[in-house]
Amino acid sequence: MLAVLYATTLFVGAALLFLVQPLVGKLLLPLVGGTPGVWNTCMVFFQIVLLAGYLYAHRSTGKFGVRRQAVFHLLLLAAVIVSFKAAIAYTGSPVAVVPSMLPDDQDSLLLMVARLGVVVGISIGVPFFVLSTTSPLLQRWFATTGHPAAKDPYFLYAASNAGSLLGLLAYPLLIEPRLALQDQQWVFAGGVLGYVALVVVCALTVIRNGETRVSNVELKKDVPQDLGSELVPPTSVFPVSARRIGRWVVLATLPSSLLLGVTTHISTDLAPVPLLWVVPLALYLMSFILVFARWPDSVHRVVGRVTPMLLLFVVLTLLLNAAEPLALVVLLHMAAFFGVCLVCHGELAKDRPPAEHLTAFYFWLSLGGVLGGLFNALIAPLLFSSLGMVEYPLALVLAGAVRPHDDEQEGKLRVADVVLVLVLLGLSVGLVLTVQQFLKMPVEQNTSDAVAQRLLRGGLMFGIPGVAAFALIRKPARYSLALAAILLAGALDTGLFGETLHKERNFFGVIRVTRDGKFIKLIHGTTLHGQQRADESGPPRPMTYYHQKGPVGNLFDALPRERVNNVAVVGLGTGAVASYAQPGQKWTFYEIDPAVVRIANDKQYFRFLSDCRGKCEVVLGDARRHLNRAPDGAFDVIILDGFCSDAIPVHLLTREAIALYVSKLAPNGIIALHVSNAHLNLPPLIRRLADDHSPSLVTRYCYDVPRDGEPEDGKTESQWMLLARSESDLAPVLNFNRTHVKKSPIQWDPVKLVDGPIWRDDFANLLRVWKRRGEE
Repeated sequence: MLAVLYATTLFVGAALLFLVQPLVGKLLLPLVGGTPGVWNTCMVFFQIVLLAGYLYAHRSTGKFGVRRQAVFHLLLLAAVIVSFKAAIAYTGSPVAVVPSMLPDDQDSLLLMVARLGVVVGISIGVPFFVLSTTSPLLQRWFATTGHPAAKDPYFLYAASNAGSLLGLLAYPLLIEPRLALQDQQWVFAGGVLGYVALVVVCALTVIRNGETRVSNVELKKDVPQDLGSELVPPTSVFPVSARRIGRWVVLATLPSSLLLGVTTHISTDLAPVPLLWVVPLALYLMSFILVFARWPDSVHRVVGRVTPMLLLFVVLTLLLNAAEPLALVVLLHMAAFFGVCLVCHGELAKDRPPAEHLTAFYFWLSLGGVLGGLFNALIAPLLFSSLGMVEYPLALVLAGAVRPHDDEQEGKLRVADVVLVLVLLGLSVGLVLTVQQFLKMPVEQNTSDAVAQRLLRGGLMFGIPGVAAFALIRKPARYSLALAAILLAGALDTGLFGETLHKERNFFGVIRVTRDGKFIKLIHGTTLHGQQRADESGPPRPMTYYHQKGPVGNLFDALPRERVNNVAVVGLGTGAVASYAQPGQKWTFYEIDPAVVRIANDKQYFRFLSDCRGKCEVVLGDARRHLNRAPDGAFDVIILDGFCSDAIPVHLLTREAIALYVSKLAPNGIIALHVSNAHLNLPPLIRRLADDHSPSLVTRYCYDVPRDGEPEDGKTESQWMLLARSESDLAPVLNFNRTHVKKSPIQWDPVKLVDGPIWRDDFANLLRVWKRRGEE
């Protein structure tokens, strides 16, 4: 029963810990917007507090002893109850956000970080800190209980990670779709109080039983281990040296970095599907559960030998920009990542120290996880700003050198190894340059011949180096350097999918400007954000979903010139919609990504803004916050174009957001929303939001498919909606289409009202707007 008590407490604590960050994020999003400074500050805050919790568990048990530390920890649990009571007294809810302390756009970066850190600390700091101590502290307590399993309490780590997995899946799949934010706070607070009660019982078992010394388990190095047994139990033969600690940190850092790398690559470059980020994180947690439970050593060895082969195939898919068949490519990336996690975490499980060093062990693991996350989220976007997402292939290269410890005897690096890899690098570079010289890509990239030629180019460039790397697969150091050599040579490739004119990355991801046949394109991940004809000498014409023969062109053809004086546009892209601006009009663009602003203003790529006939102004920052500062009734037309990717800004599609847009709309004004999305069916949601507004808004919908010759002219498929206060406000558009059927075949149809939830700042159900099979 004692083991069940501790396992249950660890499970509950870990599940609650994984609920904190999405809960706080949902609280802050409508208040402070979605800028990188906000979310990076929150991430750093939680990482630091988590590390502080592990450090507290280590230092307090070492200084006071487990029994006295348990008494002290009861005081900390009381502080959690006090913090909830204070929050309820001040705000009426257990998670208090103090509006007067929220950062302002006029704050310096340092002041913004400080104020936001204080806000998050006040709202959730004490409960989060206590929850973060759970895993190392309770396992250390259990080690002194005298239970038969107390000598090796690491099996409890599996229970902890199982709780984390439940928390990870429960929030997006169960809690968020069913509970308003206020209810979520009370559920969280109730869960924490239940957790506190469980920890109190655990503490009483330690205080009552006293501190039992755990005898060290020693293994002789010359005693062979049964290959079918579970991973080797903890040993004190090897001291906890600086070298051993360094190995722990590296083995924890690599999977953490790879987790963010594979998530970013899959969700932006392969399949921008909402909630897909859950899968890699679930695999990451699952690897901990497996290796710290009853994971056979024989299976660990097999995984250690299969994973390097998977890494080679992943590297080749990166070099070939392979995205089809999509399911197979995604599965390959996931399998390689899972294999690396199992190997690294399995090695940590094998090298776990005796229980007396348990808290130190978990602290160094936590430090490694923090370092991996900070490197990908904060350091890499600054360090590799002009190179793209380098951290993912870099982690793959390092992973190539990680093997089960018993298989590493061939991994020593020698001069001959370096020479061999330099030869491979020279071969790879020569092949890339030679193939590029003699095998040019066709101008049109989307034909079947072009696809076949891309594959041929890739096979000629990387086929022989790939085989050479495979031959070194049993030599970890050589193999890792071989992967690096192939990737370095691949960086010289001018691009299998169009010439890359510009590439940069920041906290929003990698953004590219490419020349593909007749067009210069702006691409973020797999999402096209606009294009311009490469050979256009006069004023550029709007393309893609802003095409003159599309819904937006139809809107501005229909509206009388005198009715459009002031236009707001949320989402800049290439600035193509500025082509519709007329002299005397003012157009205000709201864009959150500074890289997009720089590129749209660079005339060597796009001239929509520079050639704008009206007055164009770009406001950098969160659109909702900046729109809120505009005068009421200021805009004749508001265009919202921020919902095409997988991670749509939910706070721009809530009841409160719609009310804001309507308040900024001039009499007779119109709101136009670009609702094209591969995975989310947004028109029914927007129809419900329009009907929910008081008074209800009139809606129209257009699904525009390019006709003969239009794709070659740069037009793409798009879906748009119009919102207005009354039918008369939309009359110019609807009447225009009736009288100009031949000139404009665009049709604006009513949207059927379908029962469903209303998104609010405190509630959004992403699953209910997921497209079903057959939906447009």
